[in-house]
Amino acid sequence: MELWVVFAFVAATTQTLRSAGQKQMKSVIGDFGASYIRFSYALPFAALWLWVWASFHDLALPETDMRFWFWVSLGGLAQVIFTFLLLTLFNHRNFAAGTAFSKTEVLQAAIFEALIIGEIVSFQVGIAIFIGVMAILMLSFHKSELGLSGLYTSLLSPQTGLGLATGAFLGLSTVSFRAATEALGTGDLVLRASMSAFCSTLLQTIVMGIVLAIFVRKEFIGSFIHWKRCLPVGLFGAITTACWFIAFALENVASVRAVGQVELLITLIVSGSIFKERISRIELIAISLLVVSILLVLFS
Repeated sequence: MELWVVFAFVAATTQTLRSAGQKQMKSVIGDFGASYIRFSYALPFAALWLWVWASFHDLALPETDMRFWFWVSLGGLAQVIFTFLLLTLFNHRNFAAGTAFSKTEVLQAAIFEALIIGEIVSFQVGIAIFIGVMAILMLSFHKSELGLSGLYTSLLSPQTGLGLATGAFLGLSTVSFRAATEALGTGDLVLRASMSAFCSTLLQTIVMGIVLAIFVRKEFIGSFIHWKRCLPVGLFGAITTACWFIAFALENVASVRAVGQVELLITLIVSGSIFKERISRIELIAISLLVVSILLVLFS
């Protein structure tokens, strides 16, 4: 198994755990507060990991330029917006289906990657992404009315708009982060990816913290009052970010995110075991298609 696949699987697993923790904290500190803790509590872990790797290998931190800061800032802003949209999406769908909506990001990431970086996926990976998107549409629309009119109504629903927007911002952020890592001219691959992860988390923590302190101070303060329950979210968030960034540096974003759809399988387990949400037969069929999609990418 290639190294980038291992990092993608670890990232998908910890991302599910982080999202589950955020969903549990929504009722305690609110949507904005639950969005914020994935960054604020991840920052210390990201800094520690960057320091440990650089010190252990006796490496100097990579030099940055305006191109790096542009991409890391764009990616960080897009990820903040994605986080809030995803948590908002949970108010409209169950946990498993809500995450499925965001998986349209795989197709959108392939488009952004072609436009921004100029890298186009192979035919087999393209087919895999198409199958994955079809599975996601099944998950998205299986509860809507039967017939073309029902499908048309679902396509124009607020949930669909939220899902597409969520996927777009996630796709833009992942491609921007890859561009930021590639903009760093010094250091080994892990150091450059870790540097990008730390800088993006730092910017996100500062910017979102200022916004919350001004407009939703209660949720901002609440994120610190309940620090014991928020800390695991930060740990899982830091591991997730580091693993995604390293995987993006090793392989094109579209392939990594296609394999990362294994998160949906893990999400279904979390959905049933923790949130006691029932998984339908259509959802299971869609998950089978996602497995086929992932295998096509792995054997491409």
